[in-house]
Amino acid sequence: MISGPVLAVSRTEANKITLLALDNPEREIATIAVTGKQPFGLAFDRTRQRLYAACWTSAEILGIALSSLRKETSVPAPRLPAWATRREGADEIWISNEGAGVVSILDTHTGKISDQIATGRGPSDIAFTADGRYAWVTNEKDGNISLIDAGARRKIHDIRVGEVPQGIAVLNGGNRLLVANFGSDSLSVVDTTELKELTQIVVGRGPVDVVALGPEGSARAWVTCFSEGTVAVIDLREQRRTQRIEIGGKPQGIETDPTGDRVYVCVRELNQIAVLNTEAPSAVLRRISMKGGPARMAVAL
Repeated sequence: MISGPVLAVSRTEANKITLLALDNPEREIATIAVTGKQPFGLAFDRTRQRLYAACWTSAEILGIALSSLRKETSVPAPRLPAWATRREGADEIWISNEGAGVVSILDTHTGKISDQIATGRGPSDIAFTADGRYAWVTNEKDGNISLIDAGARRKIHDIRVGEVPQGIAVLNGGNRLLVANFGSDSLSVVDTTELKELTQIVVGRGPVDVVALGPEGSARAWVTCFSEGTVAVIDLREQRRTQRIEIGGKPQGIETDPTGDRVYVCVRELNQIAVLNTEAPSAVLRRISMKGGPARMAVAL
């Protein structure tokens, strides 16, 4: 069994997944060649015994046993399965299917799809409230986000945001939601109580994904701007970009380490993981070579 915090990285163009131990500096534990084509979204189960990968082209969800680093299961998925997120407090992995307009729910006990929920056109990222009761899903082609009652398995409400919304981050406390709008070059700030967009912050060209750190009153966000090769750092209290970090390539997925001291960025075109500090100013600490188009990540504590 793998111990300690672990970062899993999907190497989409190489059909591989790499596991990194989050030491300082990071070190590679293993690289797994998968049978599915174009693995993208990743999620660990609640026990840390399995890693699940949504394979875009082959339309399947792979279950990988971390004890043996081998595939255990392969489950057919609807068209273009993309992002994957574990539901808090439940043995479920939720997978968005961009080509089918639905979210699939994988039961990690049975290894089977237990349900599907229609969200909107082009569902992408999925985020949950801290108790796992509700889910938020971005719908790229509809320009909105859907609020889902996770227990009842039904959509409650849609909120209009920017064009082509993709990545989501929930701020500590859960009263605010951040949405990266690829088509609007902006970051939406959504009030999750009033169920409305409060503002859009200009971040850079083609924002794809976002993470946030710190309490709501003084939180900052890091946003990957795919189309211009940068990471934008946003002061959420002042609602403005305070830094534009030159990364190069096509930065895509982004994650934080469990301590909140480092931010990891998949730089797909350069075949690298960029490691940033989270102090002000934020800067690139090092780059980890990773061939095969690193795209998305997941962290296990």
